[in-house]
Amino acid sequence: MAVKRGDYHGAFRLFAKSCDQGNPAGCFAVGTMYENGVGIQTDMDKAQRYYEMGCSGGDASACANLAQVYDSKKQATLDDKEKAAQLYAVGCSGGDVLACNNLGWMYANGVGVPKDYFKALDYYKYACEHGSDLGCYNLGLMSNVKNIYGIDKARLSNVDLNYLACNAGDIQGCANLGWIYAHGAKGVPVNNFFAAKYFERACQGGNLSGCNNLGVMYQKGLGVPQNDQRALDLFSYVCNYGLQSGCDNYGVFKEKLLRSNPNYGRLFMSLGR
Repeated sequence: MAVKRGDYHGAFRLFAKSCDQGNPAGCFAVGTMYENGVGIQTDMDKAQRYYEMGCSGGDASACANLAQVYDSKKQATLDDKEKAAQLYAVGCSGGDVLACNNLGWMYANGVGVPKDYFKALDYYKYACEHGSDLGCYNLGLMSNVKNIYGIDKARLSNVDLNYLACNAGDIQGCANLGWIYAHGAKGVPVNNFFAAKYFERACQGGNLSGCNNLGVMYQKGLGVPQNDQRALDLFSYVCNYGLQSGCDNYGVFKEKLLRSNPNYGRLFMSLGR
């Protein structure tokens, strides 16, 4: 197979041909290559279009990835979140366990759907029983927070406490939870999608370390589409507010970009320190 030989251009052509011939799995594969810049230049608009074709053709993973496109928009609207929930539901019904887990999260938090503890449990349980470590972890969390106001705090782990804190509006809890997902700490499987989600929430709440870590996610394309400008903007923002690690990240990334292409100079702004 072309992918196994490392011939990504050849693989792209074959997947595109397969999609043109009506194979939804081929459309999904082309979408992932456009999203991740494998064998072709990254293009999220084209990735979304191919995911739409794959999902319309019945590919559950294409529906799940299309849902993430809507779910992870920088300034997602209520319509975007509702669309994401609908697509996660389609993906889950087709057997995509990530879609089931993410839909469980939306029901647990009331995002894009009415908050429903029991539906969240059902989706997490399905994901867990079908091989999702993250689904099992989230199922455990939901079991712990069933009676949130009468809960025995001493029985909760640091992960559980950060989850509760974040969902109660504690921005530091969100930043901590992002770090846990990003590093696979405290026994939690690595999940860059959720790491970026919680870093974004922390950043929006004014947490500088959350913004800095979100910049790293954009720099590396982890859990979000790779975006040099967004990464630089976040590093610059936290640097201007006095976070030294943000200044360091800005300087290192700037030098790396300039070495690869001097024309990148147009991306940089002066740091008003």
